[in-house]
This record gives sequence, C-alpha cells and structure tokens, in this order.
Amino acid sequence: MSIGIALAVPDGIALAADSQTTWTRTIVRAKDKDSGREFALAEPIIVPVGWSRMARKLFSVSIKGQYFAVVTAGNSLLNGKTMYAVFQSAAKMYDGEVDSSSVSCFFADHIRRELALHFKCKADELKDKPRTVYEFIIAGYEEQDVTRPFIESYMVFSGTIKVGGQPNNSGIWRRWANYEQNHRYHAAWVGEAAYIAHVVNHNNPALPPISGQYALMTLADAVDYTKFLVRFTCEFQRFAVVVPNCALPMISATLTPEGYNEEIVS
Repeated sequence: MSIGIALAVPDGIALAADSQTTWTRTIVRAKDKDSGREFALAEPIIVPVGWSRMARKLFSVSIKGQYFAVVTAGNSLLNGKTMYAVFQSAAKMYDGEVDSSSVSCFFADHIRRELALHFKCKADELKDKPRTVYEFIIAGYEEQDVTRPFIESYMVFSGTIKVGGQPNNSGIWRRWANYEQNHRYHAAWVGEAAYIAHVVNHNNPALPPISGQYALMTLADAVDYTKFLVRFTCEFQRFAVVVPNCALPMISATLTPEGYNEEIVS
C-alpha cells in the first residue's frame, strides 16, 4: 500500500507520496497439524515477504505539451508493468482533447483494459475475477489557468467493492473531484488514508484542530502540509505494532501551469 496526497491552493498544487513498495504473499489455504488435511481459510492472510525503496508513486505525465501530476496507490504492478510505466505509455497513446475530464477518464479506462489483459479476460468479465485494486489521483489545470486547478481521485478494480454500503462491480469508481465541491481548493489522498484521517479529524479537546483552510494557504505552506501528512503516516507505522507498508524517503512535488518540479525528502 502507499500514502499519496494532492492539495490545490490558490497559487498551485502540492503533492507528496512515500516510496516503499511492499511485496506480499496471500495465503488462502492451511494444513491441520494433526490430521494433515488442508482447509480453506475464511479470510485470506496477507504476509509481507519483502520491500523496496524509491518506487515511482508520484510523477508527471505530459500530453501535448501540458503537464499533469499522478499519484498512485494499491498494487504496484499491473500486467507486468509498474504504474509509472503504465501511465507513461498511456500518455503517448492519448489523442483526444486535453481537458480534465477526457484525460482522467482515458487513464481510468486504460488501467481497466490493462487489468483485463492481466486476467486474460474481457473488461466486462473483471467482476468475476479476484479483487484487485488500483488507486490514483490525477491533477492539472483547466485551460492552463492557475485559478482552475482540478484534482480527481479514481479506483480501478476487479471483483466487487463496497461504495456507500452497496456492492459495486463496475470496475471503475470516480471517488472524488475538487471541482464538484464548494470551491476548488481541496485535498485528496489515496492509500493508507486512515492515518491522515486520524490526525486531521482528531477529537481531542486538548488539541487545536488541524487547519483545512486551503484557500488561505500559500504553495509553500501546501508543500509543508503534504510533507507533514506523509511523514506522519510513515513514522506512525514505523513505531506501531504493524509491518510498515509506507516508508521514507518521500517524493514531494509542485504543479503549476508553468510546469512540474519534484524533490526527494528523507
């Protein structure tokens, strides 16, 4: 899993993501010690078997000279390719209008097609396959206007997930978009979001609330804010009774109509 954030403020978009890739093994059957008989587990057990640092979970893609930022979470490989490679290949294939809705829908459809190729099935047959989840955020600007940032969050999946308590097997779920809110200055996160929810939504009366006044933040503040939330997630896991699946260093980036810049933060 991962933690990735995109935050739009009046003078730009700040993004951050951890860089650890965790390899796991899923155990669905076990053997009785006394009888030697195998039996199926009621719930699968996912066991970490290794990890690697500096995975590209936050990066830019260029379409017809316009830059977009992408943050990914969930499974790190798709049809034998990293998510970075999947998005870069998809960007070269795109030949439509360079607007937010068209580009983001294209990427979601492309990932769904790749997932179908992985399972060697048709896209509408993914609902019958084991649950596999890919999350991503795409960020950019409408008409390269700094006052019109867009951030969209998607989940592409096989099998069935719950959305609002109801089963969903459509394969694509557009989870959130900033331009559907009361204003465009908002944040989205993917991956291990429970840690961010814990610190942002805390109800300890002895502590002040965490600011959500994104419309009043500078881009420099937004960069520090996204770094803080990613670092909090990674350090919480580091000292928790859990096998960490997020870890530093992180990638921190900014996206403005003028371009995309990133740095590695230890």
